[in-house]
Amino acid sequence: LEETRVKPTTFPWNDVHKRQNGQKENKETIADAFQNAIGQWSELMSDGRVRGVVAMNGFYWFALSGSQMTLLPLLLTDPTGLALSATSVGKVYMGMSLVQVMCNPTLAKFADKMGKEKAILFGCALISSSMATLPFCTDTNHVAATLGLWSLGSTMLSTAPVAYVSDVVHAEKRAQGIALLRTAGDVGFLLGAAGTGAFADWMG
Repeated sequence: LEETRVKPTTFPWNDVHKRQNGQKENKETIADAFQNAIGQWSELMSDGRVRGVVAMNGFYWFALSGSQMTLLPLLLTDPTGLALSATSVGKVYMGMSLVQVMCNPTLAKFADKMGKEKAILFGCALISSSMATLPFCTDTNHVAATLGLWSLGSTMLSTAPVAYVSDVVHAEKRAQGIALLRTAGDVGFLLGAAGTGAFADWMG
């Protein structure tokens, strides 16, 4: 029956555009839109500047999901270490979020003034040094200071890469550039959480 026949999903704005220009309607399916996006991503990745920041963002989220989201709660609640309660762990994450909320405007201004590249390098340095230092912290004061620096680095790397891509990509491709950056981060987040958790179990 015609009523039950599967029809391809189309985007109405394409039909409107064609009708306004007196052209024959060309219905674009979701598959066509996906292939078009992949084609634009390939073109964007041919730019070394975009390729570098996309790779960096993927590795950043890989490290963040593996460390902050997976291993940090275990480290904080370890009975032989800090042995924090669930409430205390919640306060730790609340404090890290508070640092980000308060410092976002200042660090964004720093990125605009000093340059997005320097801001990205600064954020990477803060994150890396904090991750390397945290396992050696023996009391809550040291942990609080280290995680404060960690949060500053996270704040910088949540803002500067997006601003950098927006600067180097042409306006008509800016949305796809940011989508590519976000997708790299999502893939890194996915692999980092699973991979780091499995590696931690394997290492004991």
